[in-house]
Amino acid sequence: MSSAVLYLAIVAVWAIVLVPMWLRRDTEAGISRLLHKRTEEPAEAEEPAEEPETQEEPPRRRTGRATIIARRRRRTSGLTLLVLTAVAVVTSGLAPWWIILPPTVLLAGHLSLLRVAVGMDTARRRAEAEARALARAKAQEARRAAQTAQTTEPAEIIELPTPEEVFDQYADDRRAVGE
Repeated sequence: MSSAVLYLAIVAVWAIVLVPMWLRRDTEAGISRLLHKRTEEPAEAEEPAEEPETQEEPPRRRTGRATIIARRRRRTSGLTLLVLTAVAVVTSGLAPWWIILPPTVLLAGHLSLLRVAVGMDTARRRAEAEARALARAKAQEARRAAQTAQTTEPAEIIELPTPEEVFDQYADDRRAVGE
């Protein structure tokens, strides 16, 4: 009877881990990538071996913040459900006490990774806020500099004194140097 519960626990863990992976992989991009590879396979067989392969990567969609949080919640709730199921199985007497250990270790590891992720998210948000504040300060400084440049008085024009005698090389009374 305990081996059946052990197999059931293994199936539950695999279902919690693999089903979301399969669902994520079978998105529209994944299906189109598979279809794209199938259409290229016969063409690759006809090409000579010296020709370089140019394989285009499909554009990857950026994962948003809400998607990451939803994924974390699903993992946390799935692991919590697994721990509760293991506790229920042990309390009913269907399995030994050590059946609780693997899901508990998984949940504890997941929670510790979440703690690190929250710290990284906080640091990233703080750095982004500081960068925005710095950009705002630079833009404000540039606006102030532009305003002061517009409001300053025009430059004062100074008249230079003209010498009384201007040298003219074509004048009639030219002298040689030293005369």
